[in-house]
Amino acid sequence: MKEDTITSSVTQRQIPIVAEIIRNALVSVSNEMKIDLMRSSYNPIIYEMLDFSVGLFSEKAETLAQAAGLPQFLCDMPNAVRSILEDIGGVDNVCEGDIYLTNDPYTSSFHLNDVTVVEPVFYDGRVVAFAGARAHWHDMGGKSAGGSSDATNVYQEGLFLRSIKLFSAGERDENVIRIIQENSRLPNAVVGDLNAQVASCHTGVARLTALIDRYGLDVFSRSVDLMIANGEELARAAVRDIPDGDYFAEGFLDNDGVELDRRLNVAVTVKVRGDEIEFDLTGTDGPCKGPLNANRHITRSELSLVFKTLTTPTEPANDGHFRPLKVTLPDGCLLDAQRPSPTLLAFVPLELLIDLVRKALADAIPEKVTAADYGRCCVMHAAGRSPRDGSFIIIADTEGGGWGAKPFGDGENALLFGDIRVIPVEVLEHKYPVVLDRFALREDSGGPGTFRGGLGVVKDYRLTDELELLTGYDRHDCPPWGLFGGQAGAPNTIVVTRADGSTDEFRKATEYRLAAGDVVSFRTGGGGGYGEPMDRDPARVLRDVVGGYVSVESARDDYGVVLTDGGLGVDRDATSAARAERLVGGR
Repeated sequence: MKEDTITSSVTQRQIPIVAEIIRNALVSVSNEMKIDLMRSSYNPIIYEMLDFSVGLFSEKAETLAQAAGLPQFLCDMPNAVRSILEDIGGVDNVCEGDIYLTNDPYTSSFHLNDVTVVEPVFYDGRVVAFAGARAHWHDMGGKSAGGSSDATNVYQEGLFLRSIKLFSAGERDENVIRIIQENSRLPNAVVGDLNAQVASCHTGVARLTALIDRYGLDVFSRSVDLMIANGEELARAAVRDIPDGDYFAEGFLDNDGVELDRRLNVAVTVKVRGDEIEFDLTGTDGPCKGPLNANRHITRSELSLVFKTLTTPTEPANDGHFRPLKVTLPDGCLLDAQRPSPTLLAFVPLELLIDLVRKALADAIPEKVTAADYGRCCVMHAAGRSPRDGSFIIIADTEGGGWGAKPFGDGENALLFGDIRVIPVEVLEHKYPVVLDRFALREDSGGPGTFRGGLGVVKDYRLTDELELLTGYDRHDCPPWGLFGGQAGAPNTIVVTRADGSTDEFRKATEYRLAAGDVVSFRTGGGGGYGEPMDRDPARVLRDVVGGYVSVESARDDYGVVLTDGGLGVDRDATSAARAERLVGGR
């Protein structure tokens, strides 16, 4: 026993206090893992955009703690741990110093680019936990750099790494490293990111071991059990506040990037019974040819995310928070991807699913739901050769957009999700052959309502050299809807203006050729409005016009607000008359 170890001196009455200390310590360890990965990675999609997640998991692959990061990975990283253990025959076959990696898009993660590194934590000769780090690698090979929005099978999407042992008893397998390097257009960068993930896991193992040293394994285990039990209790109490019933909503995606005239339906019935919720996805379409298929594990993870926002949004996540949730979905449907279905854009239907759950529950808990968002992940990658040294480059610039209005306020403007950030313009212009001509909020993109939807952005890049574009925009034909009379937000779209003045508009593309002098304009959608637009305070409409959020025409046509003094004042009498006329004519 170490001199500073707190062991049997902790009584059962003291366990709740110690458990709270350990809970916060686990979050701190996860945050340190996050910092290490962010600071030692090679690609801006990781160190600037923060497209990664790290966490600690029990020996049974239960979530103990995760750092703030990509919320879509909230409950999916344990699936990676479980799949590895299943493939190797269980935890008894894990040795101290072993490290595994996986990117299997049918047991965990959205797509092959999301690679998870898992390292066991040994104590007293047995596995007591796991440290995990997942990050988006810029290029996994495949038929197109950075990915393909028109892939028709997973083999076109790149290198498949399922439950690969990278380290065996502390020794790194250099053959695995060579395989990775030889299958990526960015060999040094992806290996650099892999090393950063390994370092992050090392930090997690070391800090968690020290924590167990301090409190003893018995106290640690009892505290973890209590922490998870408390999470479950809080979640069940929140579910009991939702009226029992069956609540249904459905929506659709524009297309799958291959069959451009086929809409993809997504449906959910939320079944509330006492302190349990079931999300039933019966009615969702079958698999598609293009890469919008998602596996059932990441589907459950995404539903766990929206479940947590509705039940325990302020609590650091642990496995207990999700135990009242059940997910049912048809075998082999769009959200139960089977090999070899492509999955690059799996997040697109899942982001729609999040909004559909809130739409379904709008009448049951109107005070806790928002209108629909712009889609939360508008993908843009551009690949080519650096004009400086001829090296291969890939730009990843996923952009923010408008979020749905709330029951008590306007939606957020130009927002991504979780801790994900927009890569700074200075970084992009310094590293890549692009110049930013315009980056602004998109006027009139927020859905009108008593509370207005958030605004999307307009981001115009002028190319200084040739590049090939990959995009995966959606929510054009089914734009972000409003609630309780609120109107839809503007849809996502992309407009390319050639050097000769001709234009082209689209949403999904692969290897779309751009030349020097072309301008590509990324225009993300706005969030839906909440409540009747005619009930919005005219003073707020005026502020929106002055701020450039809403045009004078939209103020008049959508809100019934008539402005004077060149758009700097409200004509109260004319506004009252205009709104009264709308009421008589039926809103």
